[in-house]
Amino acid sequence: MDGTLFDIEEFTDERVRRIMQGKTCRTCDNRVRHYYNKSTYYCKAHESGRTANGLLKVKANQPACIRYTNQDNQ
Repeated sequence: MDGTLFDIEEFTDERVRRIMQGKTCRTCDNRVRHYYNKSTYYCKAHESGRTANGLLKVKANQPACIRYTNQDNQ
């Protein structure tokens, strides 16, 4: 476990676990970088009403989601 309270893969749907397979948002093509006061990463595949740009704020080391696409598939 990476310092989390619960094991992430134990409570994740089986379909998502097949996609994740140890992958993180760091290698996802949907991750975009915005420079405000510091470098912040957002996911262009997910919308959020809580951020100014309307995209979901993500951490680079969080597990990949169901909309994961590899950066090398361009």
